[in-house]
Amino acid sequence: MTHLVRRFFGSLRARSLTPYEQAEVHDALERDLRRLFFAQAVPDQRHAFEVAKRAGGGSERTEAALLHDVGKTVSDLGAFSRSFATICAVIGVPVRGDWLTYVHHGDIGAHMLEAAGAGQLTVSFALSHPGPVPEGIDPTDWRALAVADDA
Repeated sequence: MTHLVRRFFGSLRARSLTPYEQAEVHDALERDLRRLFFAQAVPDQRHAFEVAKRAGGGSERTEAALLHDVGKTVSDLGAFSRSFATICAVIGVPVRGDWLTYVHHGDIGAHMLEAAGAGQLTVSFALSHPGPVPEGIDPTDWRALAVADDA
């Protein structure tokens, strides 16, 4: 939960990717996946870019890190609404509308990524993080992504 508090305050002061960072993303992702990345809000782009840097590894890890939260684009909520939706979900208060969509961003993102041709690690991480390693996924990659996302 601590990482969510850090993430909230980080989103409030997030800066756009520099042209150099945008070029790195461009080089790392295929066209359809690139569109999904750049459709994210600036704080989500910044977070994903930082997760990719911390996760290290090859192109599969980079793709998964850059795209793990793309499902959040569907709800179009800001930092405060996201925080309240998360708190409601954690304490069991029913949510509806965009808040419900946000709470289910993992499922939504996984479907978007699968349709865009993302790799198995990317789809699985969007769907199941921060949970246990899914069957068929390299535990080393999963742990690197989970630790990078939690930092």
